[in-house]
Amino acid sequence: MGRKSILLLCIGLFMLSFISYPSKASNSVISEFQPLIEVNPYMSLFTDESGEMSLEDILQVEISEQFDYTGDAIPSYGYTNNTSYWVSFSINPIEFDDRSLLQLDNPTMDRVWLYKPLEDGSYQEIVSGDLLPYETRPINNRVFVFHLDLSGDEIKTYYMKLQSEGAMQIPLRLMAEERFITYSQLDYLILGLLAGLTAVMGLYNLFLYFSLRHKSYLYYVVFIAVNLMTFMAFSGLAYQFFWPELTWWNNRSIVFFIAATNLFAVIFANSFLEIPQRLPRANKFYYITVASNLVIIAILLFSYPLALNLVLIGTIMTLSFNITVAYISKNNGFVPARFFLLAWYVFIIGVLISIFTDLGFIPFTFITKYAWQITSIVELLLLSFALADKINSMRKEKEELEFDRQKNQLERLKTLERVDRLKDDFLTVTSHELRTPLAGIIGIAESLYDGAAGETSPLMRKNLSMIIVSGRRLSQLVNDITDFSKMKNNEIELFRSKVDLVELTSLVVAISETLIGDKEITIINKLSPSLPLVFADENRTQQILYNLLHNAIKYTESGTITLTSSEKEGCVYIHIEDTGQGISKDDLTRIFLPYETGSMETNGLGIGLSVTKRLLSMQQGKLEVESTLEVGTTFTFALPVYKTQSQVSQAVPVSKKELPIVSDYFLMQDEGRKSDRGRKILIADDEPINIQVLRNYLTLEGYEVIAVNNGIEVLEVLHERKDIDLVILDVMMPKLSGLRVCHEIRKSYSITELPIILLTAKNHSEDRIDAFEIGANDYIVKPFDRRELLARTATHLSLKESVKELTIKANELTEVNDRLEEKVFERTVEIQEINQQLRKKNKELMEIESSRMQLLSNISHELGTPITFLQGYLQMVREGIIDYNDHHYLELVQQKIKLLDRLIYDLFDLVKFESGRMSMDIELVNVEEWIESIQLVIEGETEHTSCDFYFLGNKGDIPAKEAELSIDMERMNQVIVNLVSNAIKHTDERGLLTFSITVNESGEELGFNGELILEIRDNGAGIEADKLPYIFERFFKSSSVNSSGGTGLGLAITKQIVDYHKGSIWVESELGVGTVFYIRLPLYISTLAQPISEEGTYG
Repeated sequence: MGRKSILLLCIGLFMLSFISYPSKASNSVISEFQPLIEVNPYMSLFTDESGEMSLEDILQVEISEQFDYTGDAIPSYGYTNNTSYWVSFSINPIEFDDRSLLQLDNPTMDRVWLYKPLEDGSYQEIVSGDLLPYETRPINNRVFVFHLDLSGDEIKTYYMKLQSEGAMQIPLRLMAEERFITYSQLDYLILGLLAGLTAVMGLYNLFLYFSLRHKSYLYYVVFIAVNLMTFMAFSGLAYQFFWPELTWWNNRSIVFFIAATNLFAVIFANSFLEIPQRLPRANKFYYITVASNLVIIAILLFSYPLALNLVLIGTIMTLSFNITVAYISKNNGFVPARFFLLAWYVFIIGVLISIFTDLGFIPFTFITKYAWQITSIVELLLLSFALADKINSMRKEKEELEFDRQKNQLERLKTLERVDRLKDDFLTVTSHELRTPLAGIIGIAESLYDGAAGETSPLMRKNLSMIIVSGRRLSQLVNDITDFSKMKNNEIELFRSKVDLVELTSLVVAISETLIGDKEITIINKLSPSLPLVFADENRTQQILYNLLHNAIKYTESGTITLTSSEKEGCVYIHIEDTGQGISKDDLTRIFLPYETGSMETNGLGIGLSVTKRLLSMQQGKLEVESTLEVGTTFTFALPVYKTQSQVSQAVPVSKKELPIVSDYFLMQDEGRKSDRGRKILIADDEPINIQVLRNYLTLEGYEVIAVNNGIEVLEVLHERKDIDLVILDVMMPKLSGLRVCHEIRKSYSITELPIILLTAKNHSEDRIDAFEIGANDYIVKPFDRRELLARTATHLSLKESVKELTIKANELTEVNDRLEEKVFERTVEIQEINQQLRKKNKELMEIESSRMQLLSNISHELGTPITFLQGYLQMVREGIIDYNDHHYLELVQQKIKLLDRLIYDLFDLVKFESGRMSMDIELVNVEEWIESIQLVIEGETEHTSCDFYFLGNKGDIPAKEAELSIDMERMNQVIVNLVSNAIKHTDERGLLTFSITVNESGEELGFNGELILEIRDNGAGIEADKLPYIFERFFKSSSVNSSGGTGLGLAITKQIVDYHKGSIWVESELGVGTVFYIRLPLYISTLAQPISEEGTYG
């Protein structure tokens, strides 16, 4: 503990020692009533060191005079053994209630005797204490409460005897019953709040322990629990609620829980501060402190007073240890120790205050009494902060360590990746360097085997076959190493499609038979011919079959190797069963591990089965094995059945994996396919042996071979010769690589014009993609199989010829298609014209149908009205209601008949116009003469009406007599009559009708040099502006108030007549002002030119 902390602690304790209550009375008699009275200022005290004196002894005069006034402070005498303390106080009951209560606020008092004065001068004894069963208490409360009978008016003196092995503190209060209830409720509330806060903190940290699984939290939770129980026991709550019948245990529980609190405080500090790791020298003090508290707990079972005195020593040791190690840890840089140290600083202050209070060095008050309980709450909060700080520090350290670990791992990973890349580059270069000479060795051997150097003896053919087989085995080993490296880096690319396992297995079996050598082994192929196709990579499936058959041959000395098949759950299963030496159970568990060859001493790297299993897994297949030693082994692999076209791989197909060995069967089959094909093939390779191999292969097939050593020579040959049919290039050549040469060739030749096959030892998918993107037709990996090279060469040459033929056919087809398109276009135009005419006719028919329906509707209405009138008139004449000579009705009948006649006439004209049978008698008419006749017609129409008629003459500059019209006068007069009749119908009694003409020059109409405009104006009701566009339509009727009955056909017929005369008619009108009809007709002015007359029939 630092000097400043010790100084502050001493100052605080010194100040507390001066705390005291103010004086409540000037005498020793309680006479003034108050709801709560502190009895201490009014009481006197006597110490009985023998502890055996009775009340009778105390009442003696010589003893009663020895009672001393205690003063204002609450008496506190520390720890006592057999000493008894007597208290006396007097009350004047005049102002007090009969039922007042006396409270001794010390729940740890062992025995309490209260002597209440009676009216006869005797005393009633009431015994209580924590050594008696709780049920003996007169009032149910955690402390000791007694009823005082304060009836009467005489002063009453009360005596109380107290004994305790614990701290002797005598806080007495006199309270009214109502005030006691309020005081108790507040007291329990405060204590419950302190206990509740402690319990909540314990539960919270328990949940943190279950979450973090850090032992410090567990020890801390136990520390909180025993601390809480110490508080409950010390305050009397435990005795009231937990063990009210266990008086022996209740007397010792406080010491037990104090010792347990000290014990787990030390254990918690040891875990939290990591003393064994950070302060190993403090370990022995830790064990001493733990042992001391355990000894105190043990002593408690036998001697309560001794344990009570020792527990103070244990508490001091615990506090000293915790504060010392926390202080050292803080100075050593352990950051979480700061909260831990502060927590124990606070707690030690509370503990010291409570200890000094118990010892009587500090006055007894509520604060001093419960100082350690209050400070323990603060301590628990600070310890929680300390734990949180430690967890954060640990998390931070963990994150830093994790960051450093990840950083180191990343660096190591980068190093490993760099080493792995170097290894891959090494494998790539090595495989290329191995493939090139291998291709030459195998190729030359196969050429000699085929007779490239002439006939060979049987012994020579056998030796050549052995060379080929050995070369193929070495090539297979190189391929396995390369595949294994690719699989480890997930660089294997599959090209899955439908595969016929029956055909593929027959091929591999035939090839594998040459591996048997001198062994007495028979390979039996029992695959079902009806086996469905599988969805797999054909090259890789061939590799899988070969690896498993090669493995069976290698471990079988004699017997049979049987291939069978089955189908279930959407997969095809191939079983390869041998009668070899078998595999032990131990070897079965690791047979598919890389570089594992089992317990048998065999040749090989031990990666064949590992590659096989991985290839099957990549194709959604599986590989299983069953084996019995000295009986045989069965390998079973499965591949999914090919179902739909959607499963076909979209990847570009690659060349088949080279066959592992040469079979006499296939060599003999090739013999029959040789022919002189006469095609010219250009080959390029910087290795002479490779050129010789290619030359031997291609020459034996009848091809003409042109060989060069580098890419530049390839371009020169292609520039000089245009008869090259195919180019075979090595990718890795000096001066100009095969890819660059391919790129240059494609600038002049398309893929179909000049096929290019690339040969390389590189077998990465990226290399193949680069080759195809640059324009190569095919890509073959060295060492290649002779049959594969020849088959692909023949295929590309055939494709080239097929493309040529296809191009010719395509050109011919294009010409035919062009001619066909011309015919189709011409026919389309004709059809479009016919469709247009049909649409026009259809529209006319629809209009005629619409007009017919409207016509029928109007006819029924227009005929119905006059006929109904005539029927009514005849009925009334027949019945004598109307005289048949009545001129009025006869005139009405005549009007109706005239209306019917007009309707029939209009309908007749409409039918003629619609049917195109309207005949026009066109004649050349002098304008002046026609206008004079029109005037007479108009005057006749207005003679019997109330309308006034005026002719306003010619408004034009050209006299009417110099102009002539080509018209049908009868029809044009009908037009005028229709317009005049329409004007009269819509004009009231004061109507005015004017007529004028205008003769002008005009060249708008071909064959005429002038125009005549007729104007008929009235001052009638007028026509609405929105009706003007429809006024010349059939059956249109104005809704004017002056409108009279009509057919609605007159203006429509008028417009058709005017249109026929190549004229036009329009109308202008304003409601309430009047209407003007204009007719424009082309005419001939005789003073300007010769007329062009026109006669004919409408339509």
